[in-house]
Amino acid sequence: MKILLITSEEWNDFVYCNGVLTNWFEGFPAEFAQIYVSPGLPNNHICKKYFQITDAQMARSILGGPKAGKEIQMQTNAKQLEATKSDARRKGIYGFFKKLTLWCRTPVVALQDAIWAWGRYDVEAMKKFIKEFNPDIVYCPRKITPKLIRLERFVRTMTDAPFVAFTADDEASYQQYEWSPLYWMRRWHMHKAFEKHVIGFYKHYWTFSKEQATDYTRQYGVPASTLYKCGDFSEPFTPHEVNKPIRLVFAGHIYCNRWKSLAAIGDALKVINRNGVKIVLDVYTIDELTKEQTKALSPDRYINMKGAIPPAQLAKEYESTDIALHVESFDKKFRLATRVSFSTKIIDLMATGCAILAVCWNRHAGYQYLKEHDAAFCVDSYEDVLPLLQRIVDNPSLIQEYAKKAYDCGKRNHSREEIQAQIKQMFEKLIRENNRNN
Repeated sequence: MKILLITSEEWNDFVYCNGVLTNWFEGFPAEFAQIYVSPGLPNNHICKKYFQITDAQMARSILGGPKAGKEIQMQTNAKQLEATKSDARRKGIYGFFKKLTLWCRTPVVALQDAIWAWGRYDVEAMKKFIKEFNPDIVYCPRKITPKLIRLERFVRTMTDAPFVAFTADDEASYQQYEWSPLYWMRRWHMHKAFEKHVIGFYKHYWTFSKEQATDYTRQYGVPASTLYKCGDFSEPFTPHEVNKPIRLVFAGHIYCNRWKSLAAIGDALKVINRNGVKIVLDVYTIDELTKEQTKALSPDRYINMKGAIPPAQLAKEYESTDIALHVESFDKKFRLATRVSFSTKIIDLMATGCAILAVCWNRHAGYQYLKEHDAAFCVDSYEDVLPLLQRIVDNPSLIQEYAKKAYDCGKRNHSREEIQAQIKQMFEKLIRENNRNN
C-alpha cells in the first residue's frame, strides 16, 4: 500500500501535532510520501519522499520568480537531523508569523490566503513526484484552509487514488465567538468553500469528535467517524501507591486561558489544605507567565510552577503522580474554539497508571469521551472542583480505581493494534472500491 500525505506541516516528530503521524504509522505496512506547505524539514524514520511548497515560494512566484514547489531529500546524518530539531522550534520569519497570528490572526491569514490563491505551482514537478510514487490512497490529516483546498484539488487532477481526510479542529462552522467583522467575512467564505470542496471529494472523513463526524455526514453526505491516537499499553496495569500529600500534575501550554482552570483548582487546594497539606499541584509548562498568571498560580495556592521538561523526564514524573490533569478554559471564546478538539495527551495519560481529572466544558470532545467511558474524574464547572477534590482526599482509594479505569479504556480502545487495524481496514476497503470502479 502506498499512502500520499498532504499536510500543513512537515513530518517532523519534534513539531507539535506531527508526532501523531509517527504514532499512527509506526510499523504500519505501507510506503509513504508527503506533500506539505511549510518551510521546515522532516525528521522521522518512516517517510523518505517529500515535496515542499512554502509561503515564500508562492510569494516569489507571484512576483515573477520561479514556480513554487520542489522535491526535497530526507536528512540523514546526525548534524542535519539536529538542525531539523532546532528548525522545529519555529524560529525566524515563519515562527514570527505563527506567533503573530495569535494576536492579529485575520489580516495575516487573509494575506496568506491571497498568496496561495494567486501563487503559481510548479505543476510539472508536482505531477512527476506523484506519478513516480503512484499512491493508492491520498490521506489529508490537517485543518482545511483555502491553500489546502486549492492544493488538494490540484493533486486530485494527478491521481485517481481515493482521498481521506482527518481534522482535529472546527474547520468551518459558525460556532465561534469573535467580534472582528474581517474574521466573520473570512469565516463565511471558508464555510462556503469548505462545503463546495467536501461534497463528493472525500471517501471518508475522520475527526476527534463524534458530534463533528455526525454533523459532517448530515451536512455534506461524507461518511465520517472518529479516529484517535495510539497508546502504549504493552505493560500490565500496576497501581501506584497514593502519595501523601496527593500529587496532581499538569503538563502543557496554559494559553487559551487554561491557566484560569488551573487557578480554580488552586483555590480549591487552598481550602482543602487549611489544616495541613493534603494535596498539591505541580505544573510543567514552557510558557512564560504574566504577572496576573504568576499571582493566580502561586505557591500560596499550593501550585508549584516547574517550567518545561523533556518528554522522557515527564514520563518519569507521571510514575510518581497520582492524578494527571486535562483542563480547558470555560470562557465562551475558548470553549467554542476548542469544542471539537481532543488532546492527544489524553491517550498518553491513560497509559501512565495515573488517574485523570478533566476540568472543562461538557460539550468539549475530550470531556465527552472521558465521561462516556467513565475513564476520568470529570467536572464541568469551577463550583464542582472543590467538592470533587475533597471527596478524593477523603477517599484516596478512588485514585487507584480511576487509574485502572483510564488504563482499561486505553487498552481496550487505543492500542496500536486497534488503531492501525481501523486505519488499514478503511484504506483497504476504499482501495478495493476504487479498483472496481476503475
